[in-house]
Amino acid sequence: MRLADRVVVSRRFQRAIRIDTDLDDPAALKGFICPRSSAALLETMARHVAESGQGAFTWTGPYGSGKSSLVIALSSLLSGDADIRGRAASLIGEDTAAAIWDALPPRAKGWHILPIVGRRDRPEQLAGEVIESMGLIKDKQRQDGTQVSRLQSWSEKQVLDALWGIAARDPCSSGGLMVFIDEMGKFLESAARDGSDVYFFQQLAEIASRSDRRLIVVGILHQAFDEYSHRLSREMREEWSKIQGRFIDLPVNTGTDEQIGLLGRAIESDHRPAAPSLLSKGIAALTNRAASDDLPQLLEDCWPLHPIVACLLGPISRRRFGQNQRSIFGFLNSTEPRGFQDFVRSARESELYPPDLLWDYLRFNLEPSIMASPDGHRWALAVDALERCQTLGGEEPHLRLLKIIALLDLFRERSGLVANVAALQWALPAYRDEGIKSALEELQEWSLIIYRKFNDSYSVFEGSDFDIDDAVGRVLETMADVDFSRSMPSPTFNLLWLNAITMKPERCVGST
Repeated sequence: MRLADRVVVSRRFQRAIRIDTDLDDPAALKGFICPRSSAALLETMARHVAESGQGAFTWTGPYGSGKSSLVIALSSLLSGDADIRGRAASLIGEDTAAAIWDALPPRAKGWHILPIVGRRDRPEQLAGEVIESMGLIKDKQRQDGTQVSRLQSWSEKQVLDALWGIAARDPCSSGGLMVFIDEMGKFLESAARDGSDVYFFQQLAEIASRSDRRLIVVGILHQAFDEYSHRLSREMREEWSKIQGRFIDLPVNTGTDEQIGLLGRAIESDHRPAAPSLLSKGIAALTNRAASDDLPQLLEDCWPLHPIVACLLGPISRRRFGQNQRSIFGFLNSTEPRGFQDFVRSARESELYPPDLLWDYLRFNLEPSIMASPDGHRWALAVDALERCQTLGGEEPHLRLLKIIALLDLFRERSGLVANVAALQWALPAYRDEGIKSALEELQEWSLIIYRKFNDSYSVFEGSDFDIDDAVGRVLETMADVDFSRSMPSPTFNLLWLNAITMKPERCVGST
């Protein structure tokens, strides 16, 4: 039996959520998992609304962190349909749902939801178009009271007045208006490029915070607000900083264990052992999260990913090249060379996706992005070490070990794993322990890896294979001993010599 006959990726994780088209789709929440960090974000937001009346927020997190899915879940929780609210509460958690309902009561008709997906345009224009398309307002009026036909230009005042009017409707039977601005960074990028201001967002935040909890605005960003303004003048950056201060930023920061759990739910298979394997237990014990009792089972649920790969995918997706190119679920659905789908189609039924194959996937498909990222230097060192290993006659065990060491060393901060002997033995169980230790010794002799005693691990050697001690020793053997019986140079000579080596000849005294 082929592995492809045993493994599929859940349909929910095969496409990205889009808040404007999936908002009213009953299937959009099917399979939704609310990580504890996301529930905490919603509770924090509810607390700000209830205690201070704050109405403007930004959710900031990398691609693939579940921000759009959380928008759909929160919208369902504020629906006027009690059944939809109940299903959303069961997914998000009853305690979190109660906190949301206390701060933002849906009442009989629920909240109006305005989903805006950013583009490089004036934000007020797009907001006006969405208001019209959803039928929340038929026409807009000029200040003199005359009607303006649809699809023409919207001004900031017209949009703000329209939003205020929608939020104030039916205060006894509806909750208010919730505005979600997905891809808010598109507006900021456009403003930074054109040199235009983003004062509209300040006005929007101010009316939201004065609306007595009737208007809530949530902007969704992939990076911090001020990252979009780094090319602007100092004066413009200060203005943007003032606008940013009107919003409370809530990071969408899924934990490593939560990402592993999401991976396990995304991969559907008939692999259901009664208990985690020794491999999963062994890798869990090596992480700095060994106290997590459920980590072995989380790793086992990621089968057929090797547990080391499951630990690495989350940290990789958080890197700059990962955020801008792929998410962990993009990897699962990828048909690119060395990717998960490519592996599943060709692997035997019980074969695991190994860590060294993940290195190959990154190199085949993402190397240009990696080289342009802050990880580029360390990646280049590892690639150079692999090429030298092949030149020196390295065989398959040497090359596989070198790839795994490079991966573990690159992403050790968040994965919790280091390239120690135990991890490398679990990574390559087909090789005997003696063979791995022998290959490690040879890699050290070839100056390709170095052992770090302080954390009992190996990393790619960042120096040169030039033996400076040996070279200095050979030069010293050819030099004559210093004759200390000779008289010391004169003070005038000493001063001339000192000024010469400091490149300040104008301070020399005396003459020759």
